[in-house]
Amino acid sequence: MSCNKIQAAVITPVLAAGSVASPYFYEVNITQRLCYPTCADNTPVFNPQFSLKSLSQVGTGRYVATVHVEGIISYVPCNGGCGCTKQQPLSQDFTIPIQSASTPTVTIEQGAAMNAVAASACQPCSRTFVSETPITVTVATAATPTA
Repeated sequence: MSCNKIQAAVITPVLAAGSVASPYFYEVNITQRLCYPTCADNTPVFNPQFSLKSLSQVGTGRYVATVHVEGIISYVPCNGGCGCTKQQPLSQDFTIPIQSASTPTVTIEQGAAMNAVAASACQPCSRTFVSETPITVTVATAATPTA
């Protein structure tokens, strides 16, 4: 694999069971192929930052929030020899659907990321990095003035 072109991460926001009203609780799963294999027992460091990029209306009462995630994955390659830490940037957007009777205000708060290396049984190294971060998405609408 050439590290000149880093493959896009697979980002999957999963709405928590029972999260049916704002604030909504999501677990955001990020799976990224690393340029170099890393030891499964040496977890990479990744502290992603999430931000609301845009909110678009896609139908009556239907909106899509585009969320941006950015960070640097720092890891030590297997058999690195020099023990050098490699860094791989991640800067990507993903979307979350929102239903609201009027144009909402959306805010995002994030929790601590949990990082791991996914390796097959008996394999000490892998290129598959997985990170899960809980985020809370608050959807608010302006109150309609009454006469």
